[in-house]
Amino acid sequence: MNFYEKNLEALIKINPILVAKLHAISQNKKYEVFVDEKDPVNVNLYDKDKDFIFYKQKPVNEITQQYEKLMKKYSRYPVVWFYGFSNALLVKMFINAEKKIFLFEPEIELIYIGLNLFDFSKEISEKILNIYHTPDVNYNVINDICVHKDMKALLKIYTLEVILPSYYLQNYFDDIDQINKLFVENIKDVVTQEGNDANDSLIGLDHHLKHIANMLDSYPIQNLKKQKNTQNAVIVSTGPSLAKQLPLLKKYQKYLTIFCIDASLPVLQKEGIAPDFVFSMERVEATSKFFENLDKELLKDTIFMLTSISHPKTINNLAEMKQCISMRPFGYTKSFRLNKWGYIGLGMSAANMAFDFAYIAQYKNIVFIGQDLAFAPDGTTHTKGALYGEKESQYEKQTLYIKGYYGESVKTSIWWALFLATFKRDIPQVKEEGINVYNCTEGGAYIDGATHIPFVEFLESISKEKKEKIRCEKISIDSQKHLLHRSKKLINLYKCSLEEIKEKIEKTFLRVMEQIESLESLNKNNDLEKIDYDSLLEVIEEIDMIKKMYEEHKVLSKFTNITSPFILNAELELARIMVRESDTEIEKKAKLIDWIYEHKSWLFFLAGAIENIIFIIDKNQKIDL
Repeated sequence: MNFYEKNLEALIKINPILVAKLHAISQNKKYEVFVDEKDPVNVNLYDKDKDFIFYKQKPVNEITQQYEKLMKKYSRYPVVWFYGFSNALLVKMFINAEKKIFLFEPEIELIYIGLNLFDFSKEISEKILNIYHTPDVNYNVINDICVHKDMKALLKIYTLEVILPSYYLQNYFDDIDQINKLFVENIKDVVTQEGNDANDSLIGLDHHLKHIANMLDSYPIQNLKKQKNTQNAVIVSTGPSLAKQLPLLKKYQKYLTIFCIDASLPVLQKEGIAPDFVFSMERVEATSKFFENLDKELLKDTIFMLTSISHPKTINNLAEMKQCISMRPFGYTKSFRLNKWGYIGLGMSAANMAFDFAYIAQYKNIVFIGQDLAFAPDGTTHTKGALYGEKESQYEKQTLYIKGYYGESVKTSIWWALFLATFKRDIPQVKEEGINVYNCTEGGAYIDGATHIPFVEFLESISKEKKEKIRCEKISIDSQKHLLHRSKKLINLYKCSLEEIKEKIEKTFLRVMEQIESLESLNKNNDLEKIDYDSLLEVIEEIDMIKKMYEEHKVLSKFTNITSPFILNAELELARIMVRESDTEIEKKAKLIDWIYEHKSWLFFLAGAIENIIFIIDKNQKIDL
C-alpha cells in the first residue's frame, strides 16, 4: 500500500467528505511536481495557471530555513495553525517535532499531492494532523476546534501561520482573512460563554438539585417528542417584528404546533393564542414573571417545557399547569442517568431550546417568527406588549453590526450574536436530516442556513388539517420514589469524593504559597541567588499531579461547566507562559517562577469552586417527593 492509500484509509474515518473530493482526482492537472531523484523529499511545485514556481532555490534548503525561523517562535507551542500545505515537507518537519497541527489548504489538488508525498496515516488517525479544505470551512468547523476541551486553554496563543507567504498571501489573501475571522469570532464566543459569571453555574446546580423531585413528577420529554400534532413547529420569539405576524399566527393557529418562548407568552395570551409548548430555561427570578396572571382556561392544554435549572418561582407559578422539566446537557445532570427527561438547552436562549426540541421531535418544518436578534430601525428590542417593555437598555451595552434579513447591516448585541451563533452551528446538522428551517421573521438578523421567506408564503403551503391536543403520561409514584432515592445516594457519593479532592488541592496551594512567600522574601533582601530551584521543581510536580487529577478524575469532570469559568482566565495566562521562549538559564528560571505564581490563582479558584459545589450539595441533601 502506497503513502496515498494509507493516508486515505486513515482520513476516511476522520473526514469522509474530504476523501470523496480526493477520490475525484486521478492525477494533478493544475500543478506540476518536480521530485529530486537523489533526494525524494526535495520537491518543487509549479502552478501552471498562475505561472508560479514555489521555490526559487533548492526546496529543502528554503523549507529548512523557514522551519528554523518558525521553530524559534513555536518551539514550546503544543499546537500550530497552518495555512497552506505546499509540498508538505514543512508540515512533516513540525509533526516530527511533536506538534499538533491544524492545516487549512484552499487547493484540493495540493492536498492530493501532499498525501502522495509523505506517510501521514498515523498522525491523521491520532488527530495530530488535522487537514481542512477551506471551501468546506465554516463557523461550525472552527467551533468544533475551539470548544474541544484540550484547545480552550490554548485559544489565547492562536496565530494562523502562512506557509510559503509568497504564494498563499498573494493568491489567497481573502481566504486567509476569512479563516482568521472565523477563529476570532469563535474564540470570542467560547471565552464569553466559558467565562460567564461562575455564580450562574452554581445557581444552576442549586436549582437542579432542588427540582429533581419536580422533574420526576413531570411529563418525560422522551414521551412528548413522539406526540407531534402537526409537522410544523413555529418558534415564536419576542423581537420587534413579531407584532406584524400575530394576525397570521392567530388565523392559522389550528394548523400549526406553536412553540412559544417564555417572554412571548404574555403577548400571545393577550391575543387569545394558546401555544402548544412554552419554553423557558433561565435560572433568574425575572423570568418567573412571565408566568403570573395566566389564563388557565386558555392554557389548559399547553405544556410548559422547563429546565431543571429554572428559578423555583417559575416552577411554583406553573404548579397547576402541565410541565415537562428536562435537563441542560451538563456533566453532572447526565450523571444522574435520568434520560427519560432528556437533555436540551445547549444553546443560550429559550429559542435555542425550542429549536433543540423541534429537532429531536423531528418536525418536518421549523419556522422562526419574531426572531429578530437585532435592534429595530427605531431602536426597539422587543415587540409591542412585551412584559418588560419595547426597549430593554441592557442590550445597548455591547453592540456590533451584522448582516440583516434583507442583506442590509443591522445592529445587534453581543448576547444576541451568541444566540445567532448557536443557530448557525445547529441548522446545517438539522437540514442534513431532511428538516426544513425557515426564517419568516421578515426583519432583524439574517440567520445563516435558514430559508428566508414571508410568513404568509409558508402558511399558504401547509396542510389545513386541524391539530389535536398533545397527550402524555407521567411515570408512576413508585418509580419516582425509586429514582429519587438513587439520586440521593449519588449526590452523597459526589460530596464525599469532592471533599477529598478539595483537601488535596488546598494542601498543594499551601505549598505554593510557602514558595511564593520565600521568593518574595529573597527578592526583598536582594538574595535571589539563593532561590532553591530544586524545591520549585518539586512543587511543580505536585501541581502537575493536581492538574492530572483535574483532567482525569471521574467525579470532578462532571462539574467542569462550574469549575471552568473559575479557572479559565488563569489557564489562558498559563498558556502564554508555556509557549514563552526560554533559551537561556535566566529565562528558564524566570519562566519557572512565573509558572508557580500563576498557579496560585489556578489552585485558589479551583478549590473555591469545589467548596461552593459542596456547600450547594449540603443545602439540598433533603430533597423529597
